[in-house]
Amino acid sequence: MSAPEVIDDTDFSSESTLAPALVEALLACVAEPDAASTELLLTLATTNNPRFWDSNNRSEQWCDKNGRPFTMRFPAILEPEGRHSRLDPYFSLPALKQPVIRDIWTAKAQFQLKVLDDTYPTEAVNCSIKAQNTLMYAASECEKGRKADGREVVQFMRSSGTGFGAECQFIIHSDHLFPDASEANQDAVPEFSIEDFENTDVRFTADVIKERFSPKKKKTTNGGITDWTVKDLPDPRGLYRSAMELFGIEDVAVTVPDVRDAAGVLIHPSEYSQKITTAVPVVVHVNLRLWSFAPDSVRRPKGTRVYQTGLISMRLLPTSGAAKGLFAKPAAKGSDGKGKRKADGPAGQVYVGDR
Repeated sequence: MSAPEVIDDTDFSSESTLAPALVEALLACVAEPDAASTELLLTLATTNNPRFWDSNNRSEQWCDKNGRPFTMRFPAILEPEGRHSRLDPYFSLPALKQPVIRDIWTAKAQFQLKVLDDTYPTEAVNCSIKAQNTLMYAASECEKGRKADGREVVQFMRSSGTGFGAECQFIIHSDHLFPDASEANQDAVPEFSIEDFENTDVRFTADVIKERFSPKKKKTTNGGITDWTVKDLPDPRGLYRSAMELFGIEDVAVTVPDVRDAAGVLIHPSEYSQKITTAVPVVVHVNLRLWSFAPDSVRRPKGTRVYQTGLISMRLLPTSGAAKGLFAKPAAKGSDGKGKRKADGPAGQVYVGDR
């Protein structure tokens, strides 16, 4: 009689040749309390959802039963060359015309992600699918009460191609990259003190007001990355140069979304195309928003409703290397027969992508 097979619960190896570090990171994501799941879906508020939550944001946002913004974490495959990806150098700026100031201050990075396939651990695949299903359910419930207005609808999930069988994929939007550009053509309210009042030698012009009395902006840091402004961005087609000449936006700061490589280093938006060169597994943390736009008599006579998945953070996952001990104790369960370990980490397990 042969000896029984001994299963090592600390072994993250896989017959699909996934790196142990990748398998471990995926399972750590699934163990997070806000990982996409049936349990997380049940935390959604059942009335008045979505709602206006942030007075500084014109979009509605989905909230949980405690009135807090609903957020969700899940693994997926980032496709930098995807149909809906909008990365550097020009992000979501229009490709065929000179951007106007509104195009610039609303510009975003846009990431196309697809659901994990079955070469990944079953738990991670299920989490990725549950994220997709959460978006489908949220939009479906919302449309029950709003579809009568006849607005054109843009869904959370969008087709990856033009063919009939093209798969729908996640579209993740960053916040505005150049929000201060909205002030470029506005007259600034000067900071004027009583000492300035006593100075009778000043003759006011726009240049004098801008140079001597403009409100001082607070310096911000971006995780160790040097503060960049529009004039520092790569500009192969000269779009930024033209915009700087037209609107004076050369000193507008570039906001850096929380997108990190597998080592946890923040990636500057100008480097996305250099550091994300091929499809790669990621863990992404998102919120859910709804934008409603007024009728456009030419193109959309009844208006538009846009469902949007907003980026909170994203981290590329390691595709090589050994496991790093993210779990506090070994799993009680063994292999599922495909060399894929069952998730059994603590409910509050912290994913290293957000440390």
